[in-house]
Amino acid sequence: MNTPERQSNDLIELSITDKNYNGGANVWFNTTQVNRRKLPELLKQKNYSFIIWKGGNRKSANFSSAQGTVIDVDNGLTIQEAIDRLKVQGLNYIIIPSKSHTAEKHRFHCILFFDKPVYSRTTYQKIATQVITKMFPEADGSVTDAARFIYGSPQDAETSEYYEGHDLNTISSGPLWDNTLEIKTSAGETVVVNELKEKTACYCPFHSDSNPSAFIEYSEASNNWYIRCSTCDETFWMEKTSTPIEIQCDPYWSYGTDVWEFGLAGDDFYFEKIGMKKFHILSRTDSNADEREQAFKYLVRSKHISHISRIDYLGSISADKHYYEINNITGIIKVHYAPIPTQIRDNDSVESYLADRFGEYKEFIKKYLAVFCYTNYQNLPTVILKGHRGNGKSTFAEIVGEIYRPLTTEWQGHEKDFTYEVEKKLLIVEENESSAMSQYKTLKKYSGQKYAQVKKKFKDPYNVRNNMNIMLLTNESIPLYVSREEMPANENNNQFFVYEFTAIEKDIDTDIQTKILERLGNYIRTELRDVFQTLKFNGCRYSIPVPITKYETALFQDNSTDLEADVDRVIQRLALRDSEEYYREYKPHLDNSYMPIEVIKDFNTTTQHYNRVIKNMKKRSYLVGDLERKQYKDKRCYCYKMTDKLIDEIDADFTKIE
Repeated sequence: MNTPERQSNDLIELSITDKNYNGGANVWFNTTQVNRRKLPELLKQKNYSFIIWKGGNRKSANFSSAQGTVIDVDNGLTIQEAIDRLKVQGLNYIIIPSKSHTAEKHRFHCILFFDKPVYSRTTYQKIATQVITKMFPEADGSVTDAARFIYGSPQDAETSEYYEGHDLNTISSGPLWDNTLEIKTSAGETVVVNELKEKTACYCPFHSDSNPSAFIEYSEASNNWYIRCSTCDETFWMEKTSTPIEIQCDPYWSYGTDVWEFGLAGDDFYFEKIGMKKFHILSRTDSNADEREQAFKYLVRSKHISHISRIDYLGSISADKHYYEINNITGIIKVHYAPIPTQIRDNDSVESYLADRFGEYKEFIKKYLAVFCYTNYQNLPTVILKGHRGNGKSTFAEIVGEIYRPLTTEWQGHEKDFTYEVEKKLLIVEENESSAMSQYKTLKKYSGQKYAQVKKKFKDPYNVRNNMNIMLLTNESIPLYVSREEMPANENNNQFFVYEFTAIEKDIDTDIQTKILERLGNYIRTELRDVFQTLKFNGCRYSIPVPITKYETALFQDNSTDLEADVDRVIQRLALRDSEEYYREYKPHLDNSYMPIEVIKDFNTTTQHYNRVIKNMKKRSYLVGDLERKQYKDKRCYCYKMTDKLIDEIDADFTKIE
């Protein structure tokens, strides 16, 4: 907050972060000041909010101030209609199309400015609610969320602006500040007002104050603090709270020996240690010793968690908003995510789309989607979608991902040091990076284990119940390694649904994804509900019978040969390293990225001559170049140059052995 030199009416303070369209990546924001006439360009370059958060951490509880609000209109109103309404009110504004705006369907953001900064979260939410209720009932109601941010608009977005009117009146909506306000005293110190004990001269936080033209004082008669500014000629009373202790302490818990905050920041569930002092400030129980004692006793007696045993991330078809629940006895936390909302009631279009893309397998896909929507922890097959670019693989995967968007993530297809993906419900693997045996084992593990461990940077590992489903998209004819002996014998025990998208014969509808998503909310709540109610889960390892397509048969037949298996076993043997006697003999060559052919000659392959193994390794880009004679230390051998790909595979297998 820039308290010492309050911005002029032309300077607007806002929060920004790098432009992206991944909700989970928008947690930390920086504060900047911009002349309001230069705002349109910034709104195309950055994700933003007109809310400032303490520490830049986007949480409702961290609300610090706001100099405006953003109305998000997605349905039922044109830009010109919005302008007409604002002109009647005489309000200053900026209107900018959003990333999904089209000429046929207007989607846009409307920025409205406050006449004075607002330092009370309650008053900010009241102002935002009044704007929606009185002027924009078509707008997204989440504008009142004190953790709200907006995705940056396209670079070619054309804005509409008006600066000759007036800004939204704030005083009429309620007190503009609470006891968390920071002010600059006339002595030049920045203090939180709840630390003050007596009348103090200060710079006014509500206008650009170059000299301390205000004072803050406690009124015995009103039993409240106020700020009086001679320049504004206004008295600003502090927001009084008479909130029950249960509400004040709602997001806070006694965990172990400290106080922790739990909550949802947009789509992201978070929990972190905040400490006693910050707890009292955020819960607004720091005014006196009695309040502090009462709040802490309440946490310890009613909200103490001795241990978090696991966190369950759930898709909840009946929820209309995201929420979480904590069982402090069992230590189990359940985070419920609401599905995509209902917009247009038109199931026929969705049926037509699925029939066009999946043909004879449409009914299977509907059953798959019904289980995905209506259950958690119910095994589903790995879906492998093949086909050339432009055939709709990614479009379909993204459509499914939007059903429970916060529970969807892109994944590389193999384990890494940090395992953020195991919290999710849908993992989309775009253009598979590896066809190694190790990845096949990872897919088996992810689809079969009951629990998974979440490893995040700077956080202690914790367990989640495995709710992962995997969708792999590829242009390759052989998208991943499979084991030939595991070719499924029947549909009741089939782990993979493999399907190749054919070319789109009719003219490509570039807006098909948007159209389906507008209809998907109704489809999953009606048609897929009816499908789910007919399902019986007896006898199927992956919930429903999974067709053994010709594409799956080809995958097993073409992929898992004895020769391929020999190559994988050579790599696995190399990963054993010093535990194998031969490795010490050839270690100097291997350390210099050269593979002695004796390593393969000495290996007991099944039916293949070692030359065929070498050829296959070269075909798979594990070895390059011609045979060379290399000497390291006292040993000279014929060798092939090892590629980085082979070295990475060996290292990956070695890590798993460790």
